[in-house]
Amino acid sequence: MTWLPDLRTAALVGTARHPAPPPPVELAVRPPEGQSSEESLLDQAALADSVTRAARACSTLDAADLPEPAPPDDAPEASGEASRLLDLLLTQPPVGLELRSQLVTDWLQAAGAYGRRVPHRLLPLLLSLADTKPGVAKHLNPAIGTRGRWLQDLKAGTSKPGQGMAEDWTVLKSADATTELERLRRTDPAAARGQLGTHWEILGARERAAHLATFGTNLQDDDEELLELALDDKAKTVREVAAGLLDRLPASARAGRMAARLLPLLRIKGVLRKQFEIDLPPGPDAAALRDGIQPDPRSGEPDRLGRLDAVVRGAPLDVWTTVSGRGPAATVALLKGETRVFETILTTAAQRADLGWVRALLEVRTDLRLLSILPSDEREDTLVRHIRAGTSNPFALATPLRELPKPWGPDLADAVLGQIAAKNGGQLAALLADILPAALPPEAAGQARRLLERSDDDAARRRVLRDAVQYQSFRQSLTDAFQ
Repeated sequence: MTWLPDLRTAALVGTARHPAPPPPVELAVRPPEGQSSEESLLDQAALADSVTRAARACSTLDAADLPEPAPPDDAPEASGEASRLLDLLLTQPPVGLELRSQLVTDWLQAAGAYGRRVPHRLLPLLLSLADTKPGVAKHLNPAIGTRGRWLQDLKAGTSKPGQGMAEDWTVLKSADATTELERLRRTDPAAARGQLGTHWEILGARERAAHLATFGTNLQDDDEELLELALDDKAKTVREVAAGLLDRLPASARAGRMAARLLPLLRIKGVLRKQFEIDLPPGPDAAALRDGIQPDPRSGEPDRLGRLDAVVRGAPLDVWTTVSGRGPAATVALLKGETRVFETILTTAAQRADLGWVRALLEVRTDLRLLSILPSDEREDTLVRHIRAGTSNPFALATPLRELPKPWGPDLADAVLGQIAAKNGGQLAALLADILPAALPPEAAGQARRLLERSDDDAARRRVLRDAVQYQSFRQSLTDAFQ
């Protein structure tokens, strides 16, 4: 085969005097159509380098270790313009790196929707990007096709294997065991509970506390038995973890005991203007101490407000509606003057993700913990209402805005762009800089463009709006290329 010598000759004397030879049939390579002689030479030089490196690597392997050839890839390749746009994003992105990753994800989703695959020549660059960008990696299939999955398997087979988890959980180091238990809580809470319960007696206090804290992931009513056991633990740290987790289980036996302590402290007073009257709890008996209510100090005044907080956190929220004879919203209205109790109830409702109380509390207070619990569509409507009513600092809403699925609905996009266009809107724009372009729906592109065209010396606002306009323009090009 004279391909390599002919290729070297063409590189030395130029393609005008010695055209680049065609790739050998044995390599089964089909060069792209419409290439100039110079482009063909450069492409084949890269191919020759890859083949030479692969041959050297394979020369040290046994035949049994060689990978299977790539299977046929019958999926149709993306069109010329769509391929060109992906090539541009991977090699010379016209936008920032974060927007580049989002646009690559958009490309992959469009390719999947239209039944097209990534050109084979771009697969190595795409898979390298996916190695560092989980958002891209999540959307690789089906757009990478059979050849892309083959390459993924090759990379997985040649990558260094991870340490993996020990078969015997008890031989793991403490931090590793906690990590494994937390992973197991996400996928199989019952198995994690059984694992910890089996080894409970042989673990140290620090390990028991750390491992038990993982139950905060996927906390279930079935966890109550082990948590009740932990209330009797010798270590204070373990008891505190157990009490904190039981605070989130309003149907537990401990919640019932806390309800029995809270009910006698509550009553409604007033005729025309009703409100709660709340007494402070007495000193704790042995049962209350077991449930996590703090004992009296050896000297000084007892923290009776702290005791009340503990009782309120542990009791079901239904105790309040039972005493008031009203629903959550009307009950919250009766608590406005009880600032500390109100805060404790708010924290409790957020921890338990009690939607009825969350909605009632959001009528009085815009709180990020409450907003994050609402379903995404309802969260959008609530944010729009609060932004337009001006009832909260818009900068404090940056976090829930970031957590919403993208793109946003037109109403929320309009409300946010209105805040960005306001006097100090550049600060909000800066807080949302990395997500705003992708969060705006196509309907908002015109509004973003008009805001950008205004004379404005706020550099942060202009930069974010420019990115949004560029992103929407490129995304429209992607859509057009696949149609």
